[in-house]
Amino acid sequence: MTGVRTKPSFACGICGALFLLAACGDDVTPEAPAEPGAAVVEVVDPTIDAFLEQMVDEEHFSGVAMVVRFGKIIHAKGYGPAADGEPNTVDTAFHVASVSKQFTAAAVLQLVEAGIVNLDASINDYLPERYRTATWDEVTVHHLLSHSSGIVDYAVERDYYDVVDGFCLGDTVDGMILEARGKELEFIPGTQYEYSNIGFTLLGVIIEEQTNTPYDQYLAENILKPIGMQSSRVHIEGHVPAENEAAGLRWDEETMGYVKDDVVSLPVTAPDGGLVTTLGDFLKWVSIYGGADQDVLSQASIDLMTTSQVSMGRPGEIDSYGYGLDVGEHLIGHSGYIVGFRSRFDYHRGSNTLVVVFTNNTANNPARISAGLLTILFS
Repeated sequence: MTGVRTKPSFACGICGALFLLAACGDDVTPEAPAEPGAAVVEVVDPTIDAFLEQMVDEEHFSGVAMVVRFGKIIHAKGYGPAADGEPNTVDTAFHVASVSKQFTAAAVLQLVEAGIVNLDASINDYLPERYRTATWDEVTVHHLLSHSSGIVDYAVERDYYDVVDGFCLGDTVDGMILEARGKELEFIPGTQYEYSNIGFTLLGVIIEEQTNTPYDQYLAENILKPIGMQSSRVHIEGHVPAENEAAGLRWDEETMGYVKDDVVSLPVTAPDGGLVTTLGDFLKWVSIYGGADQDVLSQASIDLMTTSQVSMGRPGEIDSYGYGLDVGEHLIGHSGYIVGFRSRFDYHRGSNTLVVVFTNNTANNPARISAGLLTILFS
């Protein structure tokens, strides 16, 4: 998700960093994953800290960054303001926008494992009757998960949108789905990649329809709590910021200070970008990609998420999309961008190396920052 929510993109510098990672390939020796239940405390690596302080100087970086190398946390620190005059710390919670999509994908795959949903079945088999349309007969669950459905994404502004800080209120989601339902597909499902937030909105509706459970409740009970993500939750209507939650900001050049972000943005729906989480909780989640013991997903489902399902049609180490994840030969990751917040994570599977950047300043470029950190690690 972006401020006007364009397709995810990388800063130019990330290409070089990813090339270095790819070049390392399997020449590095992975160690045991970081202990999933361990708390994240502030850890400072001088070289990494100097680079991040440079980002503070150059783009007023405000947020948190964590670097895990060979399964060991080598840097975890907060920068800039959080809320009410308090600084960001390793315990601050951030809205992570489209980084949330992998959690929705995992929830759907749980339903696949349970025999409730078939990846190759039409989404009309699982949507409420109100949202079914012959236009979507050939659109499968797989197509939604891999951004290859051809369904037109929702627009920046609509008269019926009821949105606060980018998040949907009232009947906004219903209106967006009905609008999409009345449009022709952009292409034949499965023939190409086109990033579409509404595809994950529809996946959230499928989860609710097939489990008779609100999306946020399903995610909490079946993913967040079992993984141990006790400081995480999903932003829904009526959201009240937690005590440790960062405020959504942007750097204002006129006042030369941080102000509440007020950029125009597509409305965020819970399944396509509503997760609020911390570094410690997110580390617990990413541990499933490194083989940590857990009862949330089978290895077969994790493999589906982290394997190329459709080409993005662009060169680079990360050139494909899996299920809720950007995928390359060695790397998986994702970006997020909504009102007040931006995020990026990259995980190198061969060496159990993780870079996480959560920001609460939309003037920041977390992909650029992540690229810089990867370069430090692998150059």
